[in-house]
Amino acid sequence: MNSDTNNTATLSEIEGLLRRFRFKEVLSDDTSSKTIWLLGAISTTNSTSDADEPVVAGHNAAIVVLERMAFSPLEIAEADLSITTLLDSAVLATAERNDVYAWATGETNVSALKPDLRIALTYPATQKHIDKHRRQLRRWVSETPELYAQITKPLIDSQPASRIQWVYNILSKQVESEHIVYEDPDPESGFIIVPDLKWDATNTDNMYLVAIVHRRDLHSLRDLTSAHLPLLNNLRSKATVAAQKYSVSSDQLRLYIHYQPSYYHLHVHITNVLLEGKGMLAGRAHLLDSVIDNISNIAPDYYQRATIPYVLGSSDELWSHWIAHQ
Repeated sequence: MNSDTNNTATLSEIEGLLRRFRFKEVLSDDTSSKTIWLLGAISTTNSTSDADEPVVAGHNAAIVVLERMAFSPLEIAEADLSITTLLDSAVLATAERNDVYAWATGETNVSALKPDLRIALTYPATQKHIDKHRRQLRRWVSETPELYAQITKPLIDSQPASRIQWVYNILSKQVESEHIVYEDPDPESGFIIVPDLKWDATNTDNMYLVAIVHRRDLHSLRDLTSAHLPLLNNLRSKATVAAQKYSVSSDQLRLYIHYQPSYYHLHVHITNVLLEGKGMLAGRAHLLDSVIDNISNIAPDYYQRATIPYVLGSSDELWSHWIAHQ
């Protein structure tokens, strides 16, 4: 099946699922990124009579993410649009003014700028997926090596491999092979770099790539030692090569590792420094340069000895374990 045929089949499948989506509740929203997370059920039919069908995690539950897409200067240029044409097309709905400042809401009717909405779908959504996106309480915790051994590591070890099967599918090229930006096949120091699902793969100012290592024995930052410096240095070097595809230079890159990560298979986030977001906040993001420096110049087992503070959400699996420990 060629890529066009595959894309048509995937498009048809997703459209069919979205038509059967029955909205239940808003899990959360983010006004800064103009994104909203919706929980619902995928009905077995297209009938509206099943609107009251209960949401069952792991069965018919679905999460739909709606995100307003950003303007792309390149897109406007390629569409041969003048700013006058763009503004002339605007239909204003509300407007206010205060001295020299004015603002309004409205919409444009320029077909060249569409699509203007990005939709993400998780189906069937597990309870973990639902909890991850639900608005929740948050708290700071300071994870000592002892607390990691008592609380976090047992949870990581208990995770079934099926939970990250989608990662293995990427590494084995069963899916997303056409999206691979760069690959180093070495089983010890290699990885695959693909665009993150949150990026539209067009606006380079928002470039967001993810490097997923081939090794399956590295789950998080806590596993890294001096033995893994060849992998980390290789990844840092090759990330520059991958970013060049989007004309993003080495001094425009931000490389970091999340702790806690959203899934326990080592991966590194590669973004344009112009991109800002919650994933870069203190309490979660650890710059790859700092990780390499800590291991190289402070201690080869730095991350086995360090106390690592992070923000923990009340819907996170770890939350109940921390509460039980107190």
